[in-house]
Amino acid sequence: MILMGTFVVVATLAFQSCPAKKTRTFNPYNLRNEQLKDSTTDYLYSPLYANNFWIVREDGKKVLYLKNPVSGTETKHVVTKVNRVVCLSSTHVAYLDAINETNSIVGVSGLQYLFNSNKLKAEDLGYESGIDYEALLQLNPDVVFAYNIPGQPAEYLEKMRQLGLNVIEIPEHLEAHPLGKAEFLVAFATFYNKEEQASEIFSFILQAYENFRTLAIQAATLAHHPSPLTPHPSPLTPHPVKVLINAPFKDIWYIPGEESHQNILVRDAGGVILGIQPGSKSTVISTEQAYLYALDADFWLHPNQYTTLNELLQADPRFTEVPACQNTRVWNNNLRTTPGGGSDFYESGAVNPHLILADLIAIFYPNAIPNHKFTYYRQLR
Repeated sequence: MILMGTFVVVATLAFQSCPAKKTRTFNPYNLRNEQLKDSTTDYLYSPLYANNFWIVREDGKKVLYLKNPVSGTETKHVVTKVNRVVCLSSTHVAYLDAINETNSIVGVSGLQYLFNSNKLKAEDLGYESGIDYEALLQLNPDVVFAYNIPGQPAEYLEKMRQLGLNVIEIPEHLEAHPLGKAEFLVAFATFYNKEEQASEIFSFILQAYENFRTLAIQAATLAHHPSPLTPHPSPLTPHPVKVLINAPFKDIWYIPGEESHQNILVRDAGGVILGIQPGSKSTVISTEQAYLYALDADFWLHPNQYTTLNELLQADPRFTEVPACQNTRVWNNNLRTTPGGGSDFYESGAVNPHLILADLIAIFYPNAIPNHKFTYYRQLR
């Protein structure tokens, strides 16, 4: 199991440097928002970080509410225990793996893209409009876990519903905070009566994430004030490293917004993304502007599909001039990939933001986590 096995090794390092916080136990009346409290509804779970699901009991039945933050629509699903499920997203497989329920997966979309495919005995049903509906019907799933990207057509999901299938669109990919994505573990667990177990797993993830974040603040502070024993006239302040992120995709260079999960991870690891703008939406910059940012960057992250520095520099030789390339401070999140081009960063990474955070801290401040074994990132050489 990817989640807990790697967690024990990596989180121990953080716990040695940071005081442990009390583990949050599952509380069926854990309400974050006052407006949820009323006399007629029994709320079973209100998330701490996720904004797009909650679990209630109505008329003696367990009900999962899901919200699409783009359209503002809410859907209501009466939950019964499932035995056979289809997952149309690789992240769905990771959530079920975290609660030891991969045996229930009978069908997937794009088996060649799944890093965890060796654990599955599932049929590959194809992708979106190319779904094999006949094979899907023969699997007779209790539920089809699906997703919908705002602004893109999803007629294939409507066709599944017309065929009588129970299709549930999970909006975990629309959560801004990495911990919000991870907390969707509880939403999946409700279909297996494992809410308590999932809540405990999430509390470990949350605790590890917060400990690593504290570690990053300490490392960023010491980077600016290398001798903590020397008296200073003013309080010590963190000094984040400067980060160039991404590379041209179809000749377009995207920079994530301040409220995006990508920026939150970089920020919590002690970095600042150059060129970032307010909001959650990505902005587009020219390669010329990116080159100017690169001249000022300490590190370069996520340069598309590249696995070696030579490949990257052949694509645009101008970047041989930038410090991050000259100092081999270019890192990509494609350490764990499949022959078909799938990436575990976008699979189990949704459930393991603490491991992504640990990788980033080890990149930015190597002395903060000595002898760190990377989970998702590789250094381009």
